[in-house]
Amino acid sequence: MILGRLAAAALLAGTLASAALAASPEKRGEGTAVLMTGSAEVEVANDEAVAQFYLEVQDADLQKAQSQVNQRVAEGVAQLKRADPKAQIETSGYSSYPVYTAGTQRKLVGWRVRQSVSLRTSELASLPRTVQAGQQVLALGGIDFRLARATRARVEAELIEQAIENVNAKVQRAARALNVPPDRVRLEELNFGVTPTAISIAPRMRMESMAAPAPVEEPQFDAGRTMQQLTVTARARLLPPF
Repeated sequence: MILGRLAAAALLAGTLASAALAASPEKRGEGTAVLMTGSAEVEVANDEAVAQFYLEVQDADLQKAQSQVNQRVAEGVAQLKRADPKAQIETSGYSSYPVYTAGTQRKLVGWRVRQSVSLRTSELASLPRTVQAGQQVLALGGIDFRLARATRARVEAELIEQAIENVNAKVQRAARALNVPPDRVRLEELNFGVTPTAISIAPRMRMESMAAPAPVEEPQFDAGRTMQQLTVTARARLLPPF
């Protein structure tokens, strides 16, 4: 999505610059070429979380181990859906592999079966209760906090505008320093960074805890904030007086 916006912005700037040059008698090589870099950044509160759960069972009988995983994962998913009906819940990573004794003459002693469950939600206020509900059956592998897609799109659009304003102000200051009037400044090219750089303000929260038969206490989370950054390089030409 950001690549499309950047490409559209660059295409528009290039089209306007080409049209201005075509409509005027000045040649591209006239005047002074100026290369200037602008930037923009904004700190935004994370508004989405992705929680990773899993369940692992070991048993001497493969069918029994698989049946236990199937049943308990279904219970865990039902718990999560009841706790957060709006969440996007997916199951993945189903695997089973044999377990052998140690030593040179290994002997098959059982099977280990594992399945993963992911939950994506924007209901951060109720996230601790949702995770607690899932932990009654499943183990929590980790949680990532980030910006939702709609929020990223809005922030990216704002960054493009702010970065262009920033670099344009720098070009105009350079023109004033060289006594070039504003109407003799021509924008020739804009180059954006491929994507904004996302810097997580809050560290990624990782947990490794096996589901216990006793009730799990409600955890505490801090979604943190994300710093979105964007840079743009402009090529402008300061034309001599008529």
